[in-house]
Amino acid sequence: MYSYFLWRNRLFRGIIPSALFTIFMLVCHSLSAESKSGELVLNEIINMAEKNSPLLMSMNSDLESLYYKKKQEGMTQNPSVTIDYGQRKAANEPGAEYSLQFEQPIYYPGRKELKQLLVDNDAKIKEVQYAEANNSIRLNSIKFAYRYFIADKKRNHVKERIQRLSKMETYIKARPFITPQAKTDLFIIERRLLGLRKHFNDLELDASKNYESMNFFLRIETTPALSLPFFNDGIKFDRSELQKKSMNRNPMILAAKGEIEKAKTELRIANLEKYPDYSVVSQIGEDRSGVSNRFFDLGLKFRVPVWDQYQNKVGSAETNLEAKANKLTYQENLISMTFNQAFLDYEQSKVNIKLFNLSKLDDIERDLNFADVEFTKARIQLFSYLELENQLHETHHAILDAQLTHIESFLNLLYISNEKEILGVLKNANQTFEYNSK
Repeated sequence: MYSYFLWRNRLFRGIIPSALFTIFMLVCHSLSAESKSGELVLNEIINMAEKNSPLLMSMNSDLESLYYKKKQEGMTQNPSVTIDYGQRKAANEPGAEYSLQFEQPIYYPGRKELKQLLVDNDAKIKEVQYAEANNSIRLNSIKFAYRYFIADKKRNHVKERIQRLSKMETYIKARPFITPQAKTDLFIIERRLLGLRKHFNDLELDASKNYESMNFFLRIETTPALSLPFFNDGIKFDRSELQKKSMNRNPMILAAKGEIEKAKTELRIANLEKYPDYSVVSQIGEDRSGVSNRFFDLGLKFRVPVWDQYQNKVGSAETNLEAKANKLTYQENLISMTFNQAFLDYEQSKVNIKLFNLSKLDDIERDLNFADVEFTKARIQLFSYLELENQLHETHHAILDAQLTHIESFLNLLYISNEKEILGVLKNANQTFEYNSK
């Protein structure tokens, strides 16, 4: 298993993408082919986030360290050697005495294998943590890319509003005669422009902060142009299949199962504690005092479990195993509830993207152009113009917010189920809509 970790580390540092991403690359190719030169699409964002993540590199190193730890646990203990020399006197005859002692510690049968198994348990938990971190990076890179993308669209839209009202302001000021009504209209537009500039500054801050969040994963030096799909309809997927995956592949549940296996191994080790390790002991030497004689002996050395039979340690391990089992039940109930709540959010987001469908973006532009023309012809009053312009602005923001809520609720479902494919983009690409502000 650990040789696999080392092989995977080398791939991660050189040859990746791995087979996990192959399907994603092939299906998303159609989306990337449609994007303009220099624009980042979904698969490129994911690849950059994975490639530039120091966290994944760190966790790979942790897995590699466990490989060496397991090898160390399997090593035979070093022997100990004692050399002894002295003088003795027997029958009034002094003489030299010397001896060589050798001791080889030996694990009780099964103890070494259990220690290696304990490292295996830690490695499996670390693998789950790696998979969770990897998927979190993938999904969060997409989430913050969408947040920055939509914040940028909102900022550009407000900038267009400022330009549009500035033209209205210039138009009123250019009238040969400024009537009290025209002057009042001018005051109203000036105050509206003041509020819009404040709104623009807030949106610019929001876009900048979301860019920093996105760039935390991408680690790029220049601001990229993004080409991300919007959705005319809800992203389709098999709920029962995704819910099943949430119970079988969720990192919290997998980690809890790994903790149970580790607790079982610790209990087996605790039960072995009362069976001590032993050592093979031998000695060879010579005594030259009195009648010269040589000696050699061989024996066993071990602890006798009289006072302490490690029952408290066994009881502690049994209680720990019970605690881990209860934690798994809790995690399963929590994930089941979380998935159902996330699915409710997703269903509501589907309703909202249909209510604020993408076709309304063209309607907004058409209505604004109509209002511009009619206002310059003095066919509608300023109050009606500003009210319409404000309502259209709120609708524009609502459309973008509905798209963002939809993709985030869907990504949340993918995170809960530890799903690595962006199912809607892959299987329902015909439902996407490329939005570019004019």
